[in-house]
Amino acid sequence: MTALTRVDDTTLPAFAAFLMARAAPDVRDYLATTDLRALFLDRHGAEAWLQGDAGAPTAALTLVRAPRHDGCVVVSAQILTAGGGLAAAEACLEAFLDREDPIAPVARLYRITEQTHQPTPAARLAARGFTRIPGLCEYRRPAGAPRPGEFVLADQALGAGYGLALFDDPAQPPDRAVADRVAAIHNHTLGARGSVADWTADVVQGRLSQPGSGLIVARRGGEIAGHILFQQMEGGILVIEACLARAHWRSGAIDAMCRLMAERVSAPRGLDVVACADVTNAASRRAMERAGMTLTGEHHLWEKYVAAGA
Repeated sequence: MTALTRVDDTTLPAFAAFLMARAAPDVRDYLATTDLRALFLDRHGAEAWLQGDAGAPTAALTLVRAPRHDGCVVVSAQILTAGGGLAAAEACLEAFLDREDPIAPVARLYRITEQTHQPTPAARLAARGFTRIPGLCEYRRPAGAPRPGEFVLADQALGAGYGLALFDDPAQPPDRAVADRVAAIHNHTLGARGSVADWTADVVQGRLSQPGSGLIVARRGGEIAGHILFQQMEGGILVIEACLARAHWRSGAIDAMCRLMAERVSAPRGLDVVACADVTNAASRRAMERAGMTLTGEHHLWEKYVAAGA
């Protein structure tokens, strides 16, 4: 079996060329406007590996190891193959798992997302103890201003005193306190569910440094109650996260922020809005339906939990 080779400054050009040639269209658009060295070599917890000869690799593996609030390390990995072949995906998966520490010093949660344009080594994943679970539902709203029947709780939130702000100008980013609060809301609501890694203000500011990105926040009484973080991609405006602090659930603030996105982001740019939610997250799915979004696809995950010392 061909071992994986860690991507470094020498092999970064070959790795970048491989990604640009094989990634999905929306991902290529993101990569073309991103500092790949900062993303794959300098970012804390990020790793990139090539399978096979660096001059003509058969596959590439990218991953991020991020600590969760409970100490568990979430290892989110993706495999990209040269010709879309299952054998190459299987070989890359085996090489990755075989090089991991045989005994986990801390708990780990491995996550591999199925991709529509790449084969999934399902048999190998199952043999290595992974379980296929429902993952994300994808929703889409056509570009344009608000339409009758959408965002039905937005006025309720505004009437209750919620105010909105949009940050989509790179020359005028939100201050550090805003980024800190966005990260805290993420960690307390999503990180606590165990499905994602914790954020810091640096993570939030890094996301906002990407072209076409933006942040919408809802405030009440001087405190940020929730946010929507988004990124413009080739296929539309991707909602990276829409989140409310628990004290503000059912307030209608999500509807108000979504309406602002339709008015001041989607309509002016002429781009659809795309968002995902966990299959089991009924509240988020209802909020997207109130925003005029319709279900367009579903993605599954393969997960394996390894306890500390196991």
